[in-house]
Amino acid sequence: MSKESMEQLELRPDLDPVEILALRVHAFRLGEFGLIYDSYHADSFFRAQFPDREEYIRYAWAHLRRDFRILSCRVLASRTIEAEEFHLIFHQVVEVAEGQIETLELARFFATEQGWRYHSSQKMDRGEFAGAVEKIRFRDFDQRLPKVFF
Repeated sequence: MSKESMEQLELRPDLDPVEILALRVHAFRLGEFGLIYDSYHADSFFRAQFPDREEYIRYAWAHLRRDFRILSCRVLASRTIEAEEFHLIFHQVVEVAEGQIETLELARFFATEQGWRYHSSQKMDRGEFAGAVEKIRFRDFDQRLPKVFF
């Protein structure tokens, strides 16, 4: 993602899923929770949990802003499922009150009239994958049971 688009923090229809993920991380670091909310797909589990945008923003400011910090987020793999569905695997390190948490996630994005939107993720704690993070593949997520997306 270009520096210019990062500074604007605009969820444009021409952004691809990798750019949207980078934009979400940048927005989170700046406390731009409205943009994060807007980046979710209307049919996501997240939107079912938080149907009201302003309620989520209040929640995020009260809980996430002080207790959750993204230290790094790196895309490791991507695949197109069909014209309307795209998957990313990313490695993320976050800091919480209890220390650092390292995860690998398979994120699903779906195309909408407004552009790509984040739908859900399947998460794996770093300790659940024995190899180097760069070696993770989609089959490592495909073989996980039960498949829990959030």
